[in-house]
Amino acid sequence: MLASEHRTSRVAARCLSWTVALQALVANGGAWAAQQLDVRDGDTAIARISQRDQTRIRVDRARITDVLGDIYDAQRNPAGRIVLVKDDQDGEVYVRPVTQVAPGDGAAPVLPGSPPVPVKLDIKSDRGTFALLLQPMDVPGDTLILRPAGPPPIKPNAEAAARYKGAAHVRAIKALTLAMANPDLASEVPPQWLPGGGEELALWKEARFVLKARHVATGMVGEVYELINVSGQRMVIDERELFDKGVLSVALRRLVLAPGESTPVWVIRQAQAGQ
Repeated sequence: MLASEHRTSRVAARCLSWTVALQALVANGGAWAAQQLDVRDGDTAIARISQRDQTRIRVDRARITDVLGDIYDAQRNPAGRIVLVKDDQDGEVYVRPVTQVAPGDGAAPVLPGSPPVPVKLDIKSDRGTFALLLQPMDVPGDTLILRPAGPPPIKPNAEAAARYKGAAHVRAIKALTLAMANPDLASEVPPQWLPGGGEELALWKEARFVLKARHVATGMVGEVYELINVSGQRMVIDERELFDKGVLSVALRRLVLAPGESTPVWVIRQAQAGQ
C-alpha cells in the first residue's frame, strides 16, 4: 500500500471515530437537546450543528470577536468546509456546512451515505477562546449557547466610574494648561485676547497682575495673566496664594522674579452658567 493510502486510511479512521463519538453524545439527548455547552478557555468541546440549516452560535454574557478554522472563502480558502456569517452588532455568528468539499492532500474522504466529518473552530470572545469540534447532523438548525466557566467580566461600578471621570477631568485641565502655554496647541481652544493690552487686576502692592487672554473650553475657562515684580526686592511666589473660589489649577513659568522681571500665569476656573 502506498504511503498516501496509509495516510488516507488513518485520516478516515480518525474521522470515523470522531463521528461515532459525536453521534453517541447527540443520541444521549439530555444537555444536548437545549444546545447549551459548558466551555473552558483552552479546552475543546464537542457539539452538533445542522447539516442543512444555519446554526447560531453565541457566548453567554459575552460577544464573539473572531472565529478561526476551516472557513469557506472563495478566494483564500475555496475548499473550506464551513460557511460563516458574522453578526457584529449582536456579537454572534451563524455557521453552515458546505455541501461539497473538494478533496485535497490529507483531506478526509467523503464516503457515500456517511455524515460530513467534524469541523474544528476556535471561537474568540470577551470571556476567552473556546475550541469547538462540530459534527454536522441531519437535524434542524438551532442555537448553540456557549457557557464559559467562571464569572463574567466585572462591569465598572459607580466608584470606578467616578475615578475614571476624575482622571479624565485632570487630563482635561492639563491639556488646557498646555494649550495656554503653547499657542501651537491651542487650535481647538483659541485665545480671546483682551483689548488695550489687557485688564489690570489688584493683587499685591509689589506686583502688577494683568489679564491678557481667555480660553473657553467645555466646563472650564482658562485665563492667561502676566505677573510683574514692580518692587525693588526679589519676589518668591507661592502658587497657593493665587487660588480662590472656583479655581481648579494655577501654573507659572517662573516662581522667583527679580525686580522688574515678569512671568506668565495660567489659571483655570470652573465655567459659570452662560460661559
